[in-house]
Amino acid sequence: MQQRATRRAALATLRRAYARAPLAVRLHVLGRFLSCPMLPVLERLPGRGRLLDLGAGHGAFALLAVASEAVDSAVALEPDHRKLLACASVREPRLRFVAGYTDAVRGRLAAASVIDVLYRLPIDGWDAFLTAARDALEPGGLLLLKEIDPTHRLKAAWNRLQERGADLLGLTLGDAFSYEAPPEMTRRLSRLGFAEVEIVELGGWYPHAHVLYVARNK
Repeated sequence: MQQRATRRAALATLRRAYARAPLAVRLHVLGRFLSCPMLPVLERLPGRGRLLDLGAGHGAFALLAVASEAVDSAVALEPDHRKLLACASVREPRLRFVAGYTDAVRGRLAAASVIDVLYRLPIDGWDAFLTAARDALEPGGLLLLKEIDPTHRLKAAWNRLQERGADLLGLTLGDAFSYEAPPEMTRRLSRLGFAEVEIVELGGWYPHAHVLYVARNK
């Protein structure tokens, strides 16, 4: 019952925040929330400090993070100016939208989230991206990396089909479909200086094989 209530509260928050956004944006935000296990990821946030949401899209996760007091404030960093312009009507004083890439990151943060972003980058660019996220974190700061587990072949195939449809509609930047199995991703994060890397399976009844990597900056 409590989980359903939390889900209802999150939907109400999104509905209010994006009420004046274009219909296409409202539908996209709703679809992202329903298809992505945002609530279990939110539960991992530290309950304090500032969050950097890298590749934030329309900012739904960052908005829910501050609305639920999982962090004190958040920066939604997104390179696609179209998405940021579409969110101009979103009013939340603890949330700031920033247009740019990882080189726009400033300051030290309690947490960084990367939700369904890494797979759109060529795999040879992953280390630089993750290193930038690590460098933005304070000592002991938390990285929440949500990706798709390619070892679940049927679900991964469905995800790939869905993303190709999004490409045809021009909904997402990037031209790669790069995936890595959980053991390989864990080794990558450890090699890049993250500690206490934990793998959390979040696929459950979702049609996608969601997996969350929880890691800390040393």
